[in-house]
Amino acid sequence: MLETRQPVETICHNEVFPWNTVFRDGVPVAFIDWDTAAPGPRACDLGLIACVWVPFWPDAVCQLAGLPTGVAEKARRFRLLLDAYGLESGVDVIQAGIERMQGLLDHVRRLVTEGSEWEVEMDRRGAVDELAGNIRWTEEHAAALAGG
Repeated sequence: MLETRQPVETICHNEVFPWNTVFRDGVPVAFIDWDTAAPGPRACDLGLIACVWVPFWPDAVCQLAGLPTGVAEKARRFRLLLDAYGLESGVDVIQAGIERMQGLLDHVRRLVTEGSEWEVEMDRRGAVDELAGNIRWTEEHAAALAGG
C-alpha cells in the first residue's frame, strides 16, 4: 500500500500502533496487520513508535490516558528508545515521525472529505483534531525531545 522510501534499511511496518500489537502479560511480543509494510529507512517506524509509544502528545492528552507527562520525561523515554537501537541523534527519527503522522492525518482528512463513515465518526469525536494537535506539539518540542 505504501511506496518504498530511501534509504532502504528494513521492511517498515508503517502502523506500529497499540491495536496492531500482541501483548502477553502486558509485554508486547509481536506486531500484526502488515498490509502497509514497505521497504524504507528504520527512522520511519522508529519515528512513528516515538510519536505513539513515548508518546509525543500534549500533557493534557497524556493525563487522560494515564501516561507520563512533561517534555523532560518524554525526552528521557525517547532517549531510551534511541539507545535501544544504538542511535546517537534523534532528530531524523523525530522528523520521520512527524512526516508519518502528517501523512496519516492527510489520509484521514481525505477520507472524511470523501464521506468514509469510520473517518467521519473519528472526526466527529475529535480524533482528527487531536492527531493534528499531537503533530503540532511534536514540532514545537522537537529540539527538546532530541536533547538539543
